[in-house]
Amino acid sequence: MTESATTLKLIPLVPNVALPRVASARTRMSVPPGYGVQEQCLPFTAASALGVIIPSPIRFGFCTLDELPNGCRAFRSPANKPDAAGNYAEPRVFYVFDNPEVRFAGNAYELRGVSGQDSSASVQEPGLSFFDRDDQSGVIKLHLPYIWRTPEMVDTLFLPLLNRAGPGLEVKCGLVETDWYASPVNLALGLPPGPIHVGIGNPVAQAIFIPRALRRPHLESVAEHDQLHLEARNGLADWDKRHAEDRSLYKVLARSAVGRIEREVSSRPDEHR
Repeated sequence: MTESATTLKLIPLVPNVALPRVASARTRMSVPPGYGVQEQCLPFTAASALGVIIPSPIRFGFCTLDELPNGCRAFRSPANKPDAAGNYAEPRVFYVFDNPEVRFAGNAYELRGVSGQDSSASVQEPGLSFFDRDDQSGVIKLHLPYIWRTPEMVDTLFLPLLNRAGPGLEVKCGLVETDWYASPVNLALGLPPGPIHVGIGNPVAQAIFIPRALRRPHLESVAEHDQLHLEARNGLADWDKRHAEDRSLYKVLARSAVGRIEREVSSRPDEHR
């Protein structure tokens, strides 16, 4: 059966923004020699190649004052208030860098032509924002200044990077009905105990696409007397025999071409991260 790709449409709300890119099966620049490396495992590489990689649209970080890079704008979470002595429970501060190329300044994007019927008006969209609950003080939102549009009845599942190292933030998973959702998506990111420094274009998350009908599967346990049960046991015995003869049997028999490193056309370095 021929595989057909789903078309994801992205509507940028600011110019020159770093947009998601198709995920690659390659997760590192060089592969060690010898049998058994992870790149020889098709389930591993197929997972790595699922969906798209989401890059950071801004340069930002979270660190102590003495670690702040030159030229940034630093600020604290509204929940991180000083005590009577002027000390903060959380010594680290957030920072962002202005970027006029994407109309980003003072931790906000300028979105033009989206304010009602006045095409000349603009609205502000945060770069980073915060939850207003104490039990979520360790989580921030990274706003993505574009709208996702998937085919009808296809949702987008936002996940941590699959089989890739990220910048140290804990990506909170979320499922969005992106076939109709009219607002930019923001990523909820848990903060680590140490400093973080994220550059424009650095991969921060991954997104895969889920047909809505597959959200809640029906489960069925096959009875021992069922024909499928017999076929499965016979299939297991045949698999064990053939796999002993060819350790790459799964790769030989797998139907999909996705995740096969040797068949990827692109070899750009930025897709290997």
